[in-house]
Amino acid sequence: MASTSSSSSCKYDVFLSFRGEDTRDNFTSRLHAALCRKKINTFIDDEELRRGDCISPAIFDAIQGSKISVIILSKDYASSKWCLNELVKILECKSMNGQMVVPVFYHVDPSDVRKQNGTFGDAFVKHEKQFKDVPEKVQKWRAALTEASNLSGWDSMNIRPEAKLVDEIINDILKKLKARSFSSDFNGFVGLNSRIEEIKSLLCIGLPDFRIVGIWGMGGTGKTTLAGAIFNLISWEFEGKCFMANVREESEKGGGLVHLREQVLSEVLDENIKIRTPDLPKYMRERLQQMKIFIVLDDVNKVRQLEYLTGGLDQFGPGSRLIITTRDKQVLDDFGVLNTNIYEVNGLEYHEALELFCNFAFKHDYCLDDLLVLLEHVVKYANGNPLALRVLGSFLHQKSKLEWENALENLKMISDPNIYDVLKISYNELKSEEKNIFLDIACFFAGEDKDFVLRILEVSNCVLNVLVNKSLITLSYSNKLQMHDLLQEMGREIVRQEFVKEPGKRSRLWYHEDVYHVLKKNKGTDAIEGLEYLPEELRYLHWHEYPLKTLPSNFEPENLIELNLPYGKVEQIWEGEKEALKLKSVDLHHSDNLTRMLEPSEIPNLERINLSNCKSLSYFPLYFHNVNNMLSRVVRLDLSYCAIMEIPQDIDCLSSLKELNLRGNNFRSLPASIGSLSSLTRMNLVENKLESLPASIGCLSSLESLHLTRNNLLQSLPEVPSCPEELDTSILESLSKHFQLTASRKLTYFMFTNCLKLNKSGNNILVDSQQRIQHMVVALLRQFQQKIQHKDFNDPLLFNFVYLEVKFLTGLAIKVLAHQ
Repeated sequence: MASTSSSSSCKYDVFLSFRGEDTRDNFTSRLHAALCRKKINTFIDDEELRRGDCISPAIFDAIQGSKISVIILSKDYASSKWCLNELVKILECKSMNGQMVVPVFYHVDPSDVRKQNGTFGDAFVKHEKQFKDVPEKVQKWRAALTEASNLSGWDSMNIRPEAKLVDEIINDILKKLKARSFSSDFNGFVGLNSRIEEIKSLLCIGLPDFRIVGIWGMGGTGKTTLAGAIFNLISWEFEGKCFMANVREESEKGGGLVHLREQVLSEVLDENIKIRTPDLPKYMRERLQQMKIFIVLDDVNKVRQLEYLTGGLDQFGPGSRLIITTRDKQVLDDFGVLNTNIYEVNGLEYHEALELFCNFAFKHDYCLDDLLVLLEHVVKYANGNPLALRVLGSFLHQKSKLEWENALENLKMISDPNIYDVLKISYNELKSEEKNIFLDIACFFAGEDKDFVLRILEVSNCVLNVLVNKSLITLSYSNKLQMHDLLQEMGREIVRQEFVKEPGKRSRLWYHEDVYHVLKKNKGTDAIEGLEYLPEELRYLHWHEYPLKTLPSNFEPENLIELNLPYGKVEQIWEGEKEALKLKSVDLHHSDNLTRMLEPSEIPNLERINLSNCKSLSYFPLYFHNVNNMLSRVVRLDLSYCAIMEIPQDIDCLSSLKELNLRGNNFRSLPASIGSLSSLTRMNLVENKLESLPASIGCLSSLESLHLTRNNLLQSLPEVPSCPEELDTSILESLSKHFQLTASRKLTYFMFTNCLKLNKSGNNILVDSQQRIQHMVVALLRQFQQKIQHKDFNDPLLFNFVYLEVKFLTGLAIKVLAHQ
C-alpha cells in the first residue's frame, strides 16, 4: 500500500483560549513563547479581533483549523461572553472533528468551574439578568464549562513553580501532536481505508477487556503500513503506548531482546528504564497493570520475542490493546491469539492494483491505451503485492513501449516467480555504482540520516535520487533513508550468495555473529568493506564497547571519515602519529579509560567531537593547543562530565565552533578568549563552579542558548555593551501594532536556574543582574523601533526575537520577550 499524496486540513497545532485581562501579559504570554520555542504553530488572537460578543470569522476559522485547543480558565474567564462563545465552539469541534482539548485551571478551583461557584457564579448572575429572554444561551455556556472542567487538564495550584507548569503543558501537547501526527484521511492510500476499518472492528476500542489482534500476511502487503496507520489514529486514547518496528531484525542485534524490552517499557512509561533481569520486578508489573496501554510489535517471527517483550498477558491494565504483525501465522497460534482476532492481509484487488501501479508508472490513476495490454500482464506478475507494484511501476515510468515489452519478457523467464524475483528486475537495471550503493544501504545504512550516508559513502545525491525514483528506497520527513524489509532482505541475499558458506569472502558483513566469526578466526579477505574489519579502505567504524586499548597498530586511517567507539576501553585511538585527513567525526562518549586524543596535524578536517563522560579526561585536551588553526573546522564539541578543571586561553582557535557542551566539570572561570567564538550558537555550562562570566560573553553575537543552571557559586553577570537607563513602554506599544510572534522565528534563551550566589550575595547583586538583562532587551527593542519607524520591513533584524529568562531560587523570575 502506498500513498500518492498527503495533506492536512489543520492550519494550526494549538489554539489558545484565554481571558486577556487576566493572563495575556503573564501566564498566556509565557506559555505562548514556550510553544513558539518548540516550533509549535500556535494561534493567539489580537485584542483588535475581540469586538462585541460574537466570535469573529478569523477566530472561528482558527478554532476549526487547530489540532488542539488549550483553554486557560482564569478567575474572570466566565465574565467574558466572547470567551464563553469561544469555548462552546471549541467543544463543538471536539465533538464533531475529534479536536483535542486541554483545560488549564489557572488560580481557580476546578470545582468552581464545574459548578459555577465563586467568580464563575458571580459572572452567571449577570449573564442570567442580561439574557433572561434567551435562557438557553446561558445554559449552553454552563454546560460548556461543566464539560471542560471534566476533561483531563492542568491545575496551577498543584504544579509549582509556574515554569514547571508551562514545561509540563508543553510536553503534554508535544505528546498529543506526535500521537496525531498522521491525518485520519487516508484517501491517498490505495485500498487502505477499508482494511483499517476491519482491523478497528477487531480491536473493539472502548471495551474494558485486554485484547490481542494479529496482522498476518506475506512481505510487502502493507502490514506495517496498516499497523502504523491504526497506531497514529488511536494511540492518543491510551495512557502508555509504543510502536516497536522491525522486532525480528532488532532482536538479532547486539542488545537483543533485553534492549528491545527496555525500549518498549521506556516508551510506555515515558521514562528511561534499565531492567536486565529475565522477569520484570513486581513494582513494574503493578504499574503496568494500572495503565491502559497500546503496543504494536511489528515483524515478529518467534514466540520467544512476544513472551519476553510482553512479560505475560496479565500485566496490562483494562482496555489495553496489543497488535502483532508477522509473516508466520504459527507465531500467532502458538502465542494464543484467537483465529477470530487475526486479520489476514491479502494482495490488492485487481482494480486497486491497477490504480496503484498507474500512480507510479504514469503518475496518475489511468493507463495510456497503447500500453493497456502490457499493463495487465505486468500487474499480473506482481500478484497484488503493493511493494512489487510500486517498484515495477517506478521501474517502467517514462519507458518506451519496447522497454515495456523487454521487461515483460524478463518476467516471463521466471518460471515460478516469487516476490524477490520480481523486485530483482529493477535491481538488475541499475548501473554498477548504483548497485553498490543499494547494497551498502541494505546491509548497513537503512534508517540512517541521508547526509550522513552521503558523507560516508562519498557519493553524490544523484545516485540516491535514482534509487528513490525507482522506489528502491524512500526518504522520510526527518531526512532518513528508508528501505522496505523485503528490499533489504533481497539486497542482503545478493551479498550472501557471493559466498554462501564462507562469510569472510563476502563483500559486506553486517550480522554480528558473522563479524565475530571472521574476526576471531582471522578469516577476513580483501573483499570485505564492512563495519568492523580494518582495511585501509575503511570509511566508517562503529564499535560499541570496543575491548582494546587502541586500534590495531597496522591500521592506516587515510580513508576514515567517521569513528565511533562509545562505551569502550580505549585509552588512545592509536599509537604514534598517523594521517586521518578525511576524518570528520569522532565519538568516544563513555570511554572511561581515555586519557589522550589525537594531534591536530593528524585530524585537520575534524568537524564533530564527542568526549562526553570520558571520566579519565581530567584536563582540556592538549591537542587544542595549536598554532596553525588546524581545528578551525570543528563545529560541535561535547566535553560534558569529563572532570575538566580549566579551559585554555587558545580555545579561540575553534573559530567555526557552533555548539559547545562543557556541562558537569569543575570550571571556576572562563577565559576571556571565549568571546572570540563568533560562530557559537549554543553553550552549556550547567553544573560547574563558575563564580563569574567574562565580559567578553557579550561579544558572542551568534549566541542563541546559554545554560548556566546549578552554578552555585555564580555571583554576578557581566556588563552588557549597551545599557539604556529605563524601559520606555511606548516602544512596546508601537511594536505590538506591527509585529506578531509566530512559531517560525528564532529564539535566544539564557537560563540561570539555581545559581545560589545570585540570591545569597545580597539584593544589590540580584537587582544588578536583573537590570542588566532588562537593559539587553531594551537595546534590542530600541533597534526594532527604529526599523519600524523607517518602515524597513525587509531588514533581517525584524525576523528574529529574543527570549530572556532568569530564574532564582527564591522563585523570582524575569522573562522578557523582545521582538528583534
